[in-house]
Amino acid sequence: MPAGIAYEREGFQQRRSINTPYWFDQVIDHFGSNQTFKQRIFINDDEYVPGGPVYLFNSGETPASPAYLSGGEPHTLAKATGGMLIIMEHRYYGKSYPVSNMSGPNMKYLTIDNALEDIAYFIRNAAGFVKGTIGVDISPASKWVATGGSYSATLAVWARKKYPDLIHAAYASSAPVLIEPDFYQYDLVVARALPCASDIASAVSVLDNILDSRNRTLIDKWKKAFALQDLKDDADFAGALTDQMSTTVQYYMPPAKGSDAPDSIAQLCGWFKNTRNIPLQNMADMTAAHIRNNRIDPVSAYSSDSGATNYALYQDGRAWFYQTCTQFGFWQSAPRPPLRR
Repeated sequence: MPAGIAYEREGFQQRRSINTPYWFDQVIDHFGSNQTFKQRIFINDDEYVPGGPVYLFNSGETPASPAYLSGGEPHTLAKATGGMLIIMEHRYYGKSYPVSNMSGPNMKYLTIDNALEDIAYFIRNAAGFVKGTIGVDISPASKWVATGGSYSATLAVWARKKYPDLIHAAYASSAPVLIEPDFYQYDLVVARALPCASDIASAVSVLDNILDSRNRTLIDKWKKAFALQDLKDDADFAGALTDQMSTTVQYYMPPAKGSDAPDSIAQLCGWFKNTRNIPLQNMADMTAAHIRNNRIDPVSAYSSDSGATNYALYQDGRAWFYQTCTQFGFWQSAPRPPLRR
């Protein structure tokens, strides 16, 4: 039986939950052997009508989650258009590994060419796979739409460009389609989204001067204030400071109408309203609280050496670092003067 047609299924006898994972036989190296690995797939056909579109959402640099099958933009599109929604896990992320460990030589199959070919190969074999797993026929009249956000949105655009015969359209949210090794524009977008950007810039300016002074006592004092004293490398310390600001903006969702949930951007900027402190102290208090409240281990989260010799599977960060180092760049660097950081 050709690769891709074989499948494993769970819950086929009783009409399954959308949380049920299915396992597609994906090719390990589309430009080499025909050996296969199990790629995790989630499917929601609740809104599907024959001839409706099929939305394929590759989860990019994060594990595939069935949560996208019942909420978010792809689900909204499927519901509005009588579409089927399929979540495909990206190779080397979540539980979809073509190798037994993540040693350097074993990362060779993690390329953009293989990732794009994964999408095309799945679409070519999807009719048999979907019929075999959930018992639903994909109509020959159904058109395929690649969707995603951030890196996965870039995949959607590139896949549409490369395989116009298979993919009718791409719906891409915040897709960085141009490779930028020195990606300082990311910082500018974050700054535009934060009302307190000027206070943050003032804090960073003071801290830059402290780091440039090489005054070990003063630097260590501020590392401790930020709860980042365990980071030995000052570059890791400086990089860790951006984490809360960038993630707050990148994953921002306004509170639902009528909800009592706090607005995450307003909550972040609230730290800088304490006029008794200089902005740098407010930033330190904010970061220390973020680390404490989220139980973050600074060394494992922010140290550039962390996990360097750990080859175990299930390290999404290791896979993403490999991709950025070998193909993408996307380094979120600081703007250069005269731009303020």
